[in-house]
Amino acid sequence: MSKDHDDEPIFIRSNWGTSRYVYNPRNPVGAGLIIGSLLFAAIFMYSLHASSSWSEGELRDAVNVAVRDLEASPQTLGAWTGDYDGMIRDALEKSGKGPSAGGLHVENADDPYDKDADPAVDLFEVTAEDVDTTFCLSVSPPEPEPRMTSVEVSLSIAVEEGGC
Repeated sequence: MSKDHDDEPIFIRSNWGTSRYVYNPRNPVGAGLIIGSLLFAAIFMYSLHASSSWSEGELRDAVNVAVRDLEASPQTLGAWTGDYDGMIRDALEKSGKGPSAGGLHVENADDPYDKDADPAVDLFEVTAEDVDTTFCLSVSPPEPEPRMTSVEVSLSIAVEEGGC
């Protein structure tokens, strides 16, 4: 009496010394479940990676929304409230664009040795992991000196694509 593949059970006991049940690759349904599980895992990992990395359009949108929000109302600076770097980073994260898992970098691009630099603006470069595009933000007025009291500033920000 020959045994057909359809007579094989879908689940069999594991041969690895445990009492767990595993898919049976000799049954067509078991083989389909194995292939389906692998495809599901691959698609899930791809979508997880895609949702956690920045695209150029997402970074551009985040920068534009953050600039609009920072210019919309006066910002408060003080000894405990941070500086322009943190303020820009917070506005980028609150923009709702791009992944929520970070990957943003805001760096002060002012060169203290550049004699031709405009003293009326502070320069900041915004970059993101996985994206080659850099945005230069020219923020005026310059950041006030740190002090114990808070200061309210109305910002004017110019955005240029490329490094500062």
